[in-house]
Order: sequence, then C-alpha cells, then structure tokens
Amino acid sequence: MGDNFVQIRTSSGNPLRINPVFSALASAALLCACGGNGDSNPLAPEPISAPEFSAEIRYTSYGVPHIKADSFKGAGYGYGYAFAQDHICLFAQEIITLRGERSRFFGDVDANGKPVNYLGQFGDFTPNLSSDFFYKALMTPAQAQAMKNGAGAEVRDLVAGFVAGYNRYLSDKGLNGLPLECKGAAWVRPMNEDDAYFRFTQAAIAGSSLQFIHALGSAQPPLVKPAGAEPVLLSAKALRAKSTQLALARTPLLQGLRQLEEHVIGSNGYGLGKGATQSGAGMVLGNPHFPWWGALRLHQLHLTIPGKYDVMGATLLGAVVPLIGFNKDVAWTHTFSTDNRFTLFQLKLDPADPTRYWVDGGYKPMSQTPLSVQALQPDGSLKTITRTLYSTDFGPMVSDGASFAWSGAAGFALRDANYSNTKLLDQALLNGKASSAESLRENLATFNALPWVNTMAADKSGRALYANYSVAANVSDAQLASCVNSPTGQFLLATRGLVLMDGSKSACNWNGAIPAAQRPYVLRDDFIVNANDSHWLPNDQVRLSGYPKIIATGPNAEGAPQGERTRMGIAQALDRIEGRDGLAGKGFTLAQLQQVYQKARFFKAEQWLDEFLAAACSGTSPSTKDSTGKLTDLSKACAVLAAWKKTEGLLDPGALLFRKFYELSGELKDASYWRVAYNPADPVDTPRGFNTANSKAATLLADAVQWFATQNIPLEEVTARRQIIVRDSAPIPIPGGPYTFNNVRGNLNAGLYGDPVYGNSYMQFVTFDAKGPVAEGVLTYSQSSHILSPHFSDQTKVYSDIYMKGGAWIKLPFSEAEIQADPNYRSIRLSE
Repeated sequence: MGDNFVQIRTSSGNPLRINPVFSALASAALLCACGGNGDSNPLAPEPISAPEFSAEIRYTSYGVPHIKADSFKGAGYGYGYAFAQDHICLFAQEIITLRGERSRFFGDVDANGKPVNYLGQFGDFTPNLSSDFFYKALMTPAQAQAMKNGAGAEVRDLVAGFVAGYNRYLSDKGLNGLPLECKGAAWVRPMNEDDAYFRFTQAAIAGSSLQFIHALGSAQPPLVKPAGAEPVLLSAKALRAKSTQLALARTPLLQGLRQLEEHVIGSNGYGLGKGATQSGAGMVLGNPHFPWWGALRLHQLHLTIPGKYDVMGATLLGAVVPLIGFNKDVAWTHTFSTDNRFTLFQLKLDPADPTRYWVDGGYKPMSQTPLSVQALQPDGSLKTITRTLYSTDFGPMVSDGASFAWSGAAGFALRDANYSNTKLLDQALLNGKASSAESLRENLATFNALPWVNTMAADKSGRALYANYSVAANVSDAQLASCVNSPTGQFLLATRGLVLMDGSKSACNWNGAIPAAQRPYVLRDDFIVNANDSHWLPNDQVRLSGYPKIIATGPNAEGAPQGERTRMGIAQALDRIEGRDGLAGKGFTLAQLQQVYQKARFFKAEQWLDEFLAAACSGTSPSTKDSTGKLTDLSKACAVLAAWKKTEGLLDPGALLFRKFYELSGELKDASYWRVAYNPADPVDTPRGFNTANSKAATLLADAVQWFATQNIPLEEVTARRQIIVRDSAPIPIPGGPYTFNNVRGNLNAGLYGDPVYGNSYMQFVTFDAKGPVAEGVLTYSQSSHILSPHFSDQTKVYSDIYMKGGAWIKLPFSEAEIQADPNYRSIRLSE
C-alpha cells in the first residue's frame, strides 16, 4: 500500500501539497547529485505501488463535500474522511452501540443502582445493558458476512473505502486532536467493515426491530410472574371497554410504536410533471422529517465517479451513498411508508417450561443464545454480565413486562423482514443510476429493497413517479384473515394496524418480503404527492387499490381517511396548477414551489375553524367552562383565531393557540367534530365544516386558553418567540409546526421548544434546464454535529432567515463549473 498523500487547493487555485514519499525521494536525489560515486548504472529506485484508495474532496459553501474519484473504493474513501470530519464523535459512539459495548464504556447502572440510559434514535431512553444484549444478539459476525455477501461489488468497494477514509481521519488527528465532544475518549476506536454492515442492518430495521430494543434485549423466561403483568389474552367483550383499550395502548411495546404510527418520523414529497410546471420539466420537493440528533440525522454529499456515477443529495449517518437526491436526469425523494415490516406472534407455552412453545400439535424448545457484556461499575471496575436470549421459528422472543409480558402461559416472538435485507445499499446505488422516472421505477423493482420508504420522483422530460417498492412482511391476505384470530389481534389490527399472528400454526409463519410485482406505483404527467399516508391517494385523480393488505392495514388501509398533510399537499398543488393561490400564472416555478411550501397552510383549520368560531364566539362576551368546570372567557381567543391566517408562519399570531387547541382535540380526528362526514369518494374535501351539535370543542378551546395562562404565554404570541433552539449562545427561531406540511416537532414546555426536535431536515427543491439540474435546499440542523465546527449551525441560521427575513434557499452546485465557482471552494486530495 502506498504512503499517505494530501494535496490542498483553495479557491485561489494555489495548491499546497504534502507528500512524504515525494519529499523523501527529493532528498535522496539531492544526496545522489552531491555525493555520487560516478557509477554510470546506479541502482534503479524501487517502484512505488499505486495507492489502493485515492479521492479528491471538493468542498463548497456550508461544508458540503463533493467527492471525485476514479473508483468506488476511492469515492468511499473520500466520503469516509469527509464524514468523519463532521461526525466522528457521534458516529464513534454509534459504533460502540452497534458492538454492544455501551455498558463497557458508559456503565450499566449509576452509583444509586439505577440503569444508565441513552437517548435512542426515536426519542426513547434505552438502558445501556438492554441495548448491548440486543445488539450482541442481532449484530453477529454471521450477520455482517451475510450483508457483505449480499452486497454487490460496487457497494463492497464503497464500504472498504469508507472504512479506510474514516480511519484515515482518525489516524491523522489522533485521539487528542479530535473535536471537543470526544477528544481523548477511550471509546473512539477505529472502524472495521463489520461495523459498516452492522450500521446497514441497523438502518434497515429502524422501522421495525429497532422499536423493541429493550423488549428484545431484556426478554427472559419467567421464574415468577411479573407483578401486575398479564399476557394479552383478552376477550372481545373486555376489549369493548374503554379502560381496557387505554391500558393496552399504554403498554410499553405499543408506546414504542407511537413514533411510527403518528408519523413523527415522516416526510413529504412532491413529484411534479410537465402538466404541473411552467417550464414543462419535472420538479421535486424532498422534505424528510427526521430527528435532529443521532444516527438518523442526514448528511449532505456528492459522489462522482466519471462515466459511472454522479449523484448529489443526502444520506443517513454511516450510509455510503446518497439516499435522497438527484443526478443530471432525474430527482427523487422518500417518505416513510405504511408497510408492516414485522409481525408479532402469540405463543402458547408449556406450563412446565416457558421456553417451550406449542406449534402444530406439540411443544418445541426455543433456541438459546448465551451472551456476555462487560459493564463499567461506579468504582471503575469492569463486571461481566451474562444473559441468555431465546428465539423461535417465528423469531426472537420479546417482552415488555406488561400486556406483552413473557408469562408462564403465553409469550411473544417478533419476525422482521428487514433483518435479512442485504440489498438496501445496492438499491440506493442503483437508484442513483436512473436516467428517467421510468428507469428509476425499473431500478426500484430490481431489488425491491428500500427498507421503509415510498419514492417520489420527476425527470427532466416532465414525467413524475410515485412508487412503494419498500419491504413488507410476506403475509398474504389469506394469512391475515386466518392467522390474526385472537380478539386482541383483531382489535390491534383494526385500530393500530399492528399484526399479531397465531404462533401455534407453522402455516402462519412467513418468509421474505412482498414481491415487486405486487407493489403499487403510478407514472403521471401532472403530479404525485405522499405525506406518509398509504399508496391509495397519490393525487386527486388516482386511486391505487387492490394491493396486499399487509402494505396498508388498520387506519392506513386503502380508502381510509387521509391525514392533514396529504390533504394539504393535494389541495395546494391543485391551487397552484389552476392559478388560484394568488401567485403568478398557472403551474409551478421552482421559486413558487418554495413559496407554496413556506406558506405552511393548515388545511383542517381552513375546512373547519370559521364555522366553529361562528358558533362558539357569538355574543359580545363569549365564555364557556373548561374541562375542570372553570368558566373561561373566550373573547380574546376568538379574536385571535378569527384574525389568524390559518398558516403556521413564524410571525403569524394565532398559530400557537390553534396548535394547542388542535392537539387537545386529538387532531380533530373524531367524526363528531365535523358537519360533513368523511367520504372515500371525496377524500380531499371530507370531512369538512363544524358540527354545531358538538359541545366538546368549545370546552377544549377553554382548556387551551387556560394552558396559555398557566404558561404565561399571551394568546396572540407568535411562534418566532417561542419555538427556538440555541446555537452559539443565540436563539434561532425554527419554522413550521407539528401537524402541517411544513413540519417540526418538539416539547412546548414552559413556552419554549428545546432539543431534541424532529421535523424538516434535508430539504431539496430540484428542477432541470438545458444545462442540467437546478437545485436549491438546506440541511436544517447543518452539516456537522461538532459544536466548534463552522458548520454546526450555519445552515440553521440560513433556514431561519428564509422565514424571518425573506432570505434565499441555498444553491446546491452540481456541475463542475458550479462547484468550482462556489465562493468557498477548496479541494483536498487524499490517497493511501
């Protein structure tokens, strides 16, 4: 392997070259010239082998790396180095998590004997010890090898390069040269290829098994039945009681799924065809809603391998290719899909041995996996903790110690279709090679391996695509009908879309994923949109129906009421196409797509609020009792809401008040709030209007008024003064709201948002002209997680200024000319 080599070139064009090999050769040449013995045939110098990894990293404004290399190994190498520069502290800790070593470095219990927890990717706090056993059980050498064997040669080369580039950065800096967050930390270790493949598995199961870290990592057979724990063996009569339904909903296992069910981890995406744009070229809005912390953050990158691959976009931390992005011909984005990627199985256990389960007329022993974890103790010593985890033909055992407890009579196993998804990176790589919306669809169908997302796209010719080629458990409609046969299973399927199957029959087991031929898609010339509802309604004219029910169950089923963001997405697209939104002309320009997005309309408020105010705010001094019976003056609230523009703008008085009111109402989901009921034949405009027979809404408005009073927040307060994060000791207003197309979520406590937050993350607005892609966007939380980096909050400030000061979106340079013309262009060459 060749020596390390670095060349730095700035926007001035003057290179600074640092090359130990060339320096040594130059010194040797000088010595020979001065002290040679006159031999005419000196020994030829030993040939220098070509470097295994070589790349050029071209940085543009806001620290975005554009990697150029002659090979996939080189591209991975350059990106690994650039990625480490932005996130080595965050990712080094994620590597420790993947290896099941959190307890070793951070402890399992504190000095008071309480479990040491960490903030997980979905906002839950997970005990280090449960996490370690979860990852020890799932992230095995065999799993890493299966992932590597399943990956194509180009992905394997990218991984090899990424690992080498990451380690190169660590070697160059040394532990004491790392950023503040991990400077000198013993838990920062070199990365290996197994770590990379573990990260891919972790990403694949983010929408399934990753919700059950504690339930799987701590699942143990009972010696004594847990106090208060009852297995979920409920009768149909019991399940009709609201108290039973509420208790079941509060069980830890179901609570862990709320982030997915409520689309906290969600997204919006538009694909606009030639019938929807003024230029006739396609246009894409990519708008994933992801956490602003942890491994589900997104990172911008551009990979170029001349003649083979050229894609710009963003990827999850530790993934090696853009997942969302664009090339010279087509742009695409993703939204979280409704697919059931896992199922639970209810097991009947042997009363004499709870590690034996009844299947096909006899008891069968579970397989056992003994595991050990090193745990740092409060006194500084290391303690070895052992635990045996159990698995069945239906998957590993899970237990939440409550309604889904492992009891002497019943237990629960989990089967995850994405645990064996070895092609997700090949799928992402192939997506980037598409030359049109149709070829992207063909590429998606090739592997059918996107783990948990829909795809929206548009190409330069003006063709738009919606497709759901993501992974769903290969459960047939017949199996759903016959194997979800307990009252609890049927209740959970209908109300939550959760699949709980009969584990006493091997015929209820399944393997693999629903095949590509049974996946929904549509190509259009007008537009498609998805905002985390099912495939059923990609625009106002299309109904995609008749697909396997496992793709969209329960509240997500085909024909079910659509969410606020889906209805708003369709309505605002139609308003722009038909020229009735107050903007110039008909159809979208890129700037108008941005304007439509920034307006942040609240669709249900448009459909309901005026009629409610007319009923609730009549008279000179409207008042009503709140939920505690306290008489509450509504006059100020009525005036604020009547003047509100029904938008979630940072400077819109009334937005915060309606948001709280809407939250208290359960997002107005109950049919009793509406004058016109939901009609699947009119899914965008129903339900609508206020049902004047509903008295609860006025009570909830009084509750909202009282909440504002207890928080000392004026009813007319604007979001910009309350919804903030602090960066560089300065407050930054963050636009959007938790229920609207323009999305952000956090905890509005004491009148202030605080970290962590979810919502808008990487945003891209892309179209095409004769020269290629025209792209603008922002990474809302900025490119680096290192607090002293110049790119820790630079884009966050730009994002806020777009809304506060009318600032511009950031241009995303794609062509060589655009990259090199960037005012902050600089280049680094690396090899080894």
